[in-house]
Amino acid sequence: MKTPKWLLLPTLLSSLFFIESCKTNCPEPTLQVTQYTLDKSIVEINTTNVSTGFETVFSKTITDSATRAKFSQAFVDAARFYDDKSGYFFIETLPNAWVVAHINHDLIGTSRINIQDENGKYFIQQMVETVQYTGFGFVEYYRKNPSTGLSERKLSFVTSIPSANWFIGTGFYGDPENNYYTENKANEIIIKEATATFANGIAGIFNNIYPETNDRIVFCRNFIDHIRFFDNGSGYFFINNLDGINIAHGADATHQGQNDYNLQNSHGAYIIRDMINIVKSSGSGFYYYYWKDPVSGKEKLKETFVKKIPDTDYFIGTGVYLN
Repeated sequence: MKTPKWLLLPTLLSSLFFIESCKTNCPEPTLQVTQYTLDKSIVEINTTNVSTGFETVFSKTITDSATRAKFSQAFVDAARFYDDKSGYFFIETLPNAWVVAHINHDLIGTSRINIQDENGKYFIQQMVETVQYTGFGFVEYYRKNPSTGLSERKLSFVTSIPSANWFIGTGFYGDPENNYYTENKANEIIIKEATATFANGIAGIFNNIYPETNDRIVFCRNFIDHIRFFDNGSGYFFINNLDGINIAHGADATHQGQNDYNLQNSHGAYIIRDMINIVKSSGSGFYYYYWKDPVSGKEKLKETFVKKIPDTDYFIGTGVYLN
């Protein structure tokens, strides 16, 4: 998936300030990302990653609607994101918007096609039309924020799960503060939210769908196999256990099943061993190391976020190659 182009553009104000204040020997301008733009990227990447994972699993292993619905609900219940847990997914059918999975279980099995928001907008109809005619996109509406209980503006990103003829969406509430981030800092937050979403969601799948080790391994390999994000497709997931064995690798399937405990990069760092130490000591965290970018084939400094998958001896990670 491509990161939205607006994530890479400086604000007009910062550009004008740079031109006016810097006349000679100027450093390269630092790109600035607003909180609003960052939140849009988080929900777009999260939704696209989950829909890609679902599509792979549904196409390869789960073909009946009842099991697909149970699988979806297990993931949706567990895969909350943002610090206040206001980030959640909803899954509905096309074209009549029967609710397949939602954190509000009372909605499951009901059609939302004719519901309106607080301003009378048929926002679910707009979501259906967006997926049917555009394939994906953002829809704005007003809804109660489950973390505050207040009616707030919400911007959701929706896309399809083609094999099931369903659509999936998630969004963010309110008017974000006027925070500004460098491109690297924004991408750091994106990989943290993406990893946390998948760690929690996979735990929900393990607990409710796949209790057996072999089934879990097959699921993990299918689930992350086709997921790519960031503009150049360099974002992918990997899953290892705490002994160092690679369970699943989104960029190199031939790596799966290998013991990486003693794996070193070109600088001599024991990268998986270091990640295991982070997970064991803190549960999650960032790790910096040099690694080959699968897109360019060149070694670059990479920042990775790793997180333990709850109630397992697995951890999942993803990273960004730094500019």
